[in-house]
Amino acid sequence: MSSMHAITVVRPIAVLPSMLVSTDVPETDYAEWASGTTYAKDDRVILAAQHKVYQSLADSNTGNNPAAVAIPPKWIEVGPTNRWKPFDKSVSSQVVQADAISYRIKPGQAVTSLGVLNIRGGVSLRARVIDPTHGTVYDKTVALSRSPIAPGWWAWFFGERRAPTQVLLQDLPSYPGADILIDITGTVELAVGVILIGQQRQFSMGVRMGARVGIQDYSRKERNEFGDVMLVERAFARRASFSMLLTAAEVDAFNQFLTDVRATPCLWIGSSRYESTTVYGFYKNFDIVISYFNYSDCELELEGLT
Repeated sequence: MSSMHAITVVRPIAVLPSMLVSTDVPETDYAEWASGTTYAKDDRVILAAQHKVYQSLADSNTGNNPAAVAIPPKWIEVGPTNRWKPFDKSVSSQVVQADAISYRIKPGQAVTSLGVLNIRGGVSLRARVIDPTHGTVYDKTVALSRSPIAPGWWAWFFGERRAPTQVLLQDLPSYPGADILIDITGTVELAVGVILIGQQRQFSMGVRMGARVGIQDYSRKERNEFGDVMLVERAFARRASFSMLLTAAEVDAFNQFLTDVRATPCLWIGSSRYESTTVYGFYKNFDIVISYFNYSDCELELEGLT
């Protein structure tokens, strides 16, 4: 077989606070900042209105709003609250909640794709689309059960098992006024890195065999003065390189699409068969070679978010 299926690209819709109808994840990471409270250095607070966590940079920190600009700065932004971590531009930052995580989102426009990435401790995921007029128009449950990483009876009974870390649903019906409900069940270690919704587009006649996948590791690996290796685990980013064949009619459209999303993280799906060909990030570069009258060759290099 010379190629996999066409590359699928989902340009995500930014999930705004006004779109979040409900969730069972509380926003109680830390206490809400209070103007009359004195904070010590390294104390943390949240601003629920901004859905962010801040850390104090000084002792005797009183009356300094974390969102205000101060010289020298009194606070530093740590990141989103636990509730909003699935919607930041990071794969490694995860919303963490034991046993169950639920979100109900009203995007206000038609959505055809849902991606849930970097799942840890998941058991099942249920996705529903509920329209105010037509009711439930989509209801699918995906099992996240662990399966052997190798074939054979010994591997089935005794070998290592691996659970899926992502769910990609690309068949959501187009109902612009509908709510999207995501219910994830799992263990006490349940966590989710990304919840992404948007409309998918497909390009090329197929991603050719020979696609390259890998990661960029940002962990520190250094030797001390005695020669011992010191390892500090940090985040990593996925990488992929695809070679595709475009029809003549796709060349300008794909070139324009890549120009439009040059600074926008997207979900790139090279093949539904391999999780490693799914990259949430941006393209580093691309080249389209108009090789033939009806067809053109394209090389696309992707780099994921950490």
